[in-house]
Amino acid sequence: MTVIDLGELRDDPLPQPSGPAPRAVGRPLRLAVVLALTLLVTTAAAPVAERVAAVVPAPLGSMVLLHDGEVFLLEPGGAPAAPGWLSAWTIPTSPGARPVQRWQVPVPVSVTAGFTQLRRYADVLLLTGPVSWPDGEYRAFAHDRDTGRVRWQRAGTGLSAGPDLLFEDGTDGPQTYHSVDPSTGRDRWSAAVPALFTMFRHRADGVDRIVKVDAGGTAEVWDARRGVRLHGGQLDHEGTPSDTSFEVVGDLLLAVGGSSGRLTGYGLDRLDRRWEVPLPTPSFFAECGSLLCAQGTAGGVRALDPATGRTVWRDNRWELSGTERGGRMLASGLGRGVRHPLVVLDVASGRVAAELDVWNLAASNSSDGPVIGLRPAGDGRMLVAELDVAAARARVRDVLPAVSGDCQSDAQLLLCRLTDGRFGVWRVPR
Repeated sequence: MTVIDLGELRDDPLPQPSGPAPRAVGRPLRLAVVLALTLLVTTAAAPVAERVAAVVPAPLGSMVLLHDGEVFLLEPGGAPAAPGWLSAWTIPTSPGARPVQRWQVPVPVSVTAGFTQLRRYADVLLLTGPVSWPDGEYRAFAHDRDTGRVRWQRAGTGLSAGPDLLFEDGTDGPQTYHSVDPSTGRDRWSAAVPALFTMFRHRADGVDRIVKVDAGGTAEVWDARRGVRLHGGQLDHEGTPSDTSFEVVGDLLLAVGGSSGRLTGYGLDRLDRRWEVPLPTPSFFAECGSLLCAQGTAGGVRALDPATGRTVWRDNRWELSGTERGGRMLASGLGRGVRHPLVVLDVASGRVAAELDVWNLAASNSSDGPVIGLRPAGDGRMLVAELDVAAARARVRDVLPAVSGDCQSDAQLLLCRLTDGRFGVWRVPR
């Protein structure tokens, strides 16, 4: 799967729901969607030039990044080891106008799905991938956003860490972390952080804590912005480090005992043991407003009080989508091989606020931009809706022609791959 660093969206379906979801909200909404679709059919028949803000040409195998109203295109070379091409496009505001290619530069990175990353960071475009496929070193190239010129390059991929990028050396031995100025590529600090397990706490503006656990069960917490050790301590929980998985969520370090089936929560501030509760094999954890959500490996969501570990609510019908707004979050039903409607859950209670029918979510790198849902409307068209999670409703916005999928959105634009392989960019009415 190609990584473009646009946020985390999970849509793996899993077992039949244990009970039916409320239907009262879903039926009227589906009727409204059908009516809206009927009204939009005439709009869909309009010429593409009247709706599409731009069509960006792209050969097969190209990667694309939509960020803050700009489009960056990474095209593969003619052979696995051949250099690719990186270009920047300005999207016009008037219907029918052509996009403008601001610059295009050759790149030594192999454009290979699942191995190449393209990200915007501060005033640079960060391209990471193998420089010589298949055995080449992974390198990051920082291209000037305005000119495409390479400002700096170094080994590794780099994590967002506030104003800087965090690079790691020594994958086969002790890790050394470097905090790098994205504009210049210079180290602001570097520190050796040897560990058996290394985790990061992610905030809205990037990583702010590095947490490590060694083979003896001793943990340390480091400030990722300053490169200093804050504190350390011996973890007291059932099981050994080799039989335990660790995860950092919010203000907690979580230890999941593989054989004990118990979850232990430690405060990151002092590594103090706060609680321990039984919890069989969770798949992942996530912050759900003021609660801690655990997604089960076989599906189902359990919401815990992060202060005590107490289960606040539990529902075996749902799988989280990763989108939360205004105290509500999106989830989907379980069941392999079947696409289930999205539902809006109240975070505090787990109550179903609404059904939103079946929608595919467009990838997004904007935490406060619109949540865009898409689904086929027949005859090669795609129905587009804005999913208002806080208000628990879907607003149909457009029906787009000749769209195959692979969609991204930001606060201004929606970008999708067209049926002919090129990329279409729209300004979705709001």
